[in-house]
Amino acid sequence: MRIGIDIDNVISNFDEELLSSYLKHDKELRNNGIIDKKAYVRKMFDWSEEEERTFYNNNIENIARNLKVKEYAREYIDKLRSDGHYICIITGRANGEYKEPYKMTKEWLDKNNIYYDKLVFTNAYDSHGKAKECLKNNIDIMIDDSKRICEDCVTNNIITLLMDTPYNKNSNLTRVHNWEKIYEFISKIRKN
Repeated sequence: MRIGIDIDNVISNFDEELLSSYLKHDKELRNNGIIDKKAYVRKMFDWSEEEERTFYNNNIENIARNLKVKEYAREYIDKLRSDGHYICIITGRANGEYKEPYKMTKEWLDKNNIYYDKLVFTNAYDSHGKAKECLKNNIDIMIDDSKRICEDCVTNNIITLLMDTPYNKNSNLTRVHNWEKIYEFISKIRKN
């Protein structure tokens, strides 16, 4: 099978690192801490829109370079590869937030020994970008944390797995909580 895999919040711990960086900056800024625990990271603090945008734009590249690999992601991607699956990393990092998204991403994947057959970039703000790339690359299954992207893939008859996050709870899509469940799901489909 041909498997498409997102990076941020699927292979990497993007939200955890983002929150950690925001908490550190909040201590420097006003030290008010989280004021809205139900919000997504970028809306949890009492920062103005300009303060938030400036911090994000000035720090996102450094945050992305220092992401950690989610537990067992590397090991299960290697197992999928050993099982004969084609691995296509499809990331939304071609969105203008990074100076050299390809170089930065490739270095991170190489540094963390993440195997892939192909690396594809889309604009995360393009609602149809990943589904188009899945179709172009004959992807059978797409694994992502974005409900919007997964729904678009389903509309295009691509099997999707939605990586569980606090911001995508309201969905009927097939949800997975970790890489063991991803591997089990793909193995079961392959047997059938």
